[in-house]
Amino acid sequence: MLARHYTEMMRRLFLAILPLLNLAMLCAPQGSSQSAAVAPVPAEISADLGTCSALITVTGGDLKPVYAAKMTTHIRYGPFGTKKLDLEAFTGADGQLKITNLPEVLKKPMYIYIGKDGKQEMVEFRPDLRCHATFAVELK
Repeated sequence: MLARHYTEMMRRLFLAILPLLNLAMLCAPQGSSQSAAVAPVPAEISADLGTCSALITVTGGDLKPVYAAKMTTHIRYGPFGTKKLDLEAFTGADGQLKITNLPEVLKKPMYIYIGKDGKQEMVEFRPDLRCHATFAVELK
């Protein structure tokens, strides 16, 4: 008797939840159609020193994005450039890396070194000329 009562309760519960399950399946994103519309977010590292930024896009000789290219830079900031910060990061699958929160004022230009597999390039970041700079780097 108890088992039959329990079974009837479970059946009623299932029938009550079934419309909600159908609604959830209809509202769920479809994966491939949704993900194709979303642009990839570049890998990002923050210097926590200001409001400027540098977006670096690294490509190879075949103009395809370079994954895991190493970026290093040395930032001198503060009065008389007495404070120092070394940053190191790698590009994402899209070949991009964004350095955020860079200082607005530097006594000397900041050089960003990008390299992979023995190939290396350098870009110069000058916040006084372009606070939000974009660089396209081709590793040859």
